[in-house]
Amino acid sequence: MTGCDIAIIGAGPYGISASAHLRTIKGLDVHTFGEPMVFWQRNMPKGMLLRSGWEASHIADPKQSLTLDIFRKESRNHFSSPVPLDRFVNYGLWHQQTLRSGSRPAKDCHCRTERPRIPADT
Repeated sequence: MTGCDIAIIGAGPYGISASAHLRTIKGLDVHTFGEPMVFWQRNMPKGMLLRSGWEASHIADPKQSLTLDIFRKESRNHFSSPVPLDRFVNYGLWHQQTLRSGSRPAKDCHCRTERPRIPADT
């Protein structure tokens, strides 16, 4: 892999949201690493209900067009608050697929950090 401007480690709700927002910046090369929503699928109790309310459970996107309401309507899944875990996982996967913000396996990430160049005051 060649270099990139930003590497997002993790493809959970925050990684999906960060990627969606950063990809709106022209010329910025953004890569997301990790299996989408896998932590939620593998580590949360089966049958769990989210503790956050409906409005706090949306995964943010730049146009605010990928809300739980829209997912519920398009997927024809009828659910309400508290949001069931399986519906939230499906929502995260739908969100990422809709934005076409794919991710790569975490094992492909070889990061090197560089200090930003800050111009001296003149």
